[in-house]
Amino acid sequence: MFLRAALLILLFMGLWPQAPAWAAPGTVQVVMGQVRIIQANGQERPAIKGDHLREGDTVTTGPASNVQIRMIDDALVWLRPQSRFTIEKYPPDAGRVNTGEAATRLAEGGLRMVTGAIGKSRPEQVKLTTPNATIGIRGTEFEAAYVGGRRATELQVSPGTYNRVFEGRTVLANAMAQQVLVERGQAAFMGLEPQDRPQVLTRVPAFLDEPLPPSVGTGAAAAPPPKAREADKPPPRMVQVGLRISSPAAAGGAQVVASAGAPVEPIETSARVREGETTRLSLAWSAPPSTQQRRAPPPPVTVAVELSVQMDGDRAQVQAQWIGQNAPMPISMPLGTWFDVTGRSPMNRPDRQVISSSSARPESALVMLRVDPLNR
Repeated sequence: MFLRAALLILLFMGLWPQAPAWAAPGTVQVVMGQVRIIQANGQERPAIKGDHLREGDTVTTGPASNVQIRMIDDALVWLRPQSRFTIEKYPPDAGRVNTGEAATRLAEGGLRMVTGAIGKSRPEQVKLTTPNATIGIRGTEFEAAYVGGRRATELQVSPGTYNRVFEGRTVLANAMAQQVLVERGQAAFMGLEPQDRPQVLTRVPAFLDEPLPPSVGTGAAAAPPPKAREADKPPPRMVQVGLRISSPAAAGGAQVVASAGAPVEPIETSARVREGETTRLSLAWSAPPSTQQRRAPPPPVTVAVELSVQMDGDRAQVQAQWIGQNAPMPISMPLGTWFDVTGRSPMNRPDRQVISSSSARPESALVMLRVDPLNR
């Protein structure tokens, strides 16, 4: 009885040993453009370098966007634009790689993959599925694409699953277990019609020859696992990001003034963060005070934003996720100066050039961001 009670107390207090929070099958290595992570519970967020991916997570890419993912067994996945990739089953930590299964799904778009330890030691435990086919891995580097109707029309190819092998071999199969072996240098296709069978193509379709962006490499030889390249990478730089809210100012320098004629001072906040990391900044802004107001002032408006920054020469490439808005906002802005983002924030910039404090409203505010490098 005493032992049982002690176990219940540990469980209730949250002291019972659990799996480490960092245990995850995959890690985001490179993000280019609009990339999002959708968790199994439906929660969604923009992807940033260093994000952990777990079973059930789905990664999506927008137009002209790519992401590189390193799996726990050193497999590499490069996801192409307008793609949707799900980790269905994968060992969550290195200790289970020798006994685990690697099952992933490509619902749309394309990817290139270099298999890792599981594919080399137990290739029968590695598979990639699409809506109409399964690709069995035999220790390889390969390209896979699921081309729907509209995309097939754009590419002038038949809709279905395509599979090209650069190294090793794969097996392309349909739901009835009809399959073909795809060797190095070959490409295969599985159509969408019920009577279709997988087939090796006489030539590789041109769209499967599209190179990867230089930042993520072009294959196993040109892009070794990130662990091997880590020593050659410069460390992430530190930056200071700032958020400022002030009374509206037009090009001529107009501003909100208090009843006595003095300008209303802006409010601002800032934080230090490494490139690629995410930080949150928030401010509450109220209309300027006035002795002439005959009604209660409106409540303050809170503006909050999650930011991640990459420096690009004399500019900052910022991913801004405004709290309360669904879509992330990419912003390219100069370094070392306040940059007006009012039109892209939850607050609207007014048309008037001069506003007295008696008529000012919290929503008539200027919202600005700033990025300053701390070590270059």
